[in-house]
Amino acid sequence: MGFISSLSLNGFIRELKQKFNRTLPVLIYPSALGGQEYGAPIDWRSKDYLEIYGNAEYSNVWVFACVKAIAQTVASVPMVFYSDTKNGRERLPDNHPLTELFWGVNPVMSRYDFWEATMVYLELTGNCFWALERATGDGRRATEIWPLRPDRIRIVPDRTSFVKGYIFSVGERSVGYDRDEVLHLKYFNPLNDWWGISPLSAARQGLLADYYAVMYNKKFFKQGASPSGVFVAEGAIDESSFRRLQKELELVYSGVDRAHRPMLLESGLKWQSISLPQKDMEFINQRKMSREEILSIFKVPPAEVGIFEYANYANAQMQDKIFWTKCIIPRLIKIEEHLNTFLIPRFGEGIFAKFDLSKVEALQENEDLKSTVAQRLVGSGIWTANEARKRLWNMEPL
Repeated sequence: MGFISSLSLNGFIRELKQKFNRTLPVLIYPSALGGQEYGAPIDWRSKDYLEIYGNAEYSNVWVFACVKAIAQTVASVPMVFYSDTKNGRERLPDNHPLTELFWGVNPVMSRYDFWEATMVYLELTGNCFWALERATGDGRRATEIWPLRPDRIRIVPDRTSFVKGYIFSVGERSVGYDRDEVLHLKYFNPLNDWWGISPLSAARQGLLADYYAVMYNKKFFKQGASPSGVFVAEGAIDESSFRRLQKELELVYSGVDRAHRPMLLESGLKWQSISLPQKDMEFINQRKMSREEILSIFKVPPAEVGIFEYANYANAQMQDKIFWTKCIIPRLIKIEEHLNTFLIPRFGEGIFAKFDLSKVEALQENEDLKSTVAQRLVGSGIWTANEARKRLWNMEPL
């Protein structure tokens, strides 16, 4: 792995070709850098999706709220590592390389920050890339993990191994990664073999409509919360008078601070409104519909983002439970299986990762119910203790 300039990408590809001893993919895209070409399909919408989170004029408050709720919730759940031994399942010690890796992911990020960044990238773009840094002579074991911005990644395809490598670019500098030096978490995309699909792609039109609604409302209040209209003259107005009237209106009546001033019209001028009031445009209903659309895409109940319009205490508790069971747990399972398939085996056989949900209050009711069911069925002889462990908790037999 090493840094390369943006003007030597062809040389980097030649190095990859020698390193992997395979033919470069047929899928090549023209590069804007000096007319060069290199095989690297890219999701060109990634940056737009990232900006919707809150760094652009068209950012969306409900996208921010949903993604933030998911990211912070996932980051609050500790990941535990186990090893299958002759004595059963044992938790790995704190000084195990795998445990140390995920509690000190890299020199500038805490464990919480790492998982928050991972989920923000994944939820906004449908993709998250982890760069795995390794100590010299440590084989395939990673000693640091760095989440990379998806809009700065190019994937180099390969005919036989699917992915040859990755190129991460910041400005005019780039770094190349082998295929086993990057973990790629993604949401399945039926139209692209390399890139995951963003949940926001299903709501592009709704986000656009909501953006126009917000901009309309902003301009409405900026102009003094008064409807647009025209001045109608009974006769023709000469050019000098027209320009004078236009300048006076801008200076005296435009803007929030000058709103609702009595307007003095010259003889022969009449004001005529030409816009529909916001009530007729159903502004509030439009924004609510957009909000519900976004919440449904991320599977986030309203109470989780501070909307208690239709919620009481009991309902809020149920929404919290739905949030965990329908939104968070499926994502945790996806991450667990990805790690247990592509990363954990590098640290030894029989090792696996699992998120610890034992302290989640919203799921305690489920645990109490499971315990009651297990006690009754085992006590009546319908199940053995091992059957209860397996069916209710997916635990190994005693």
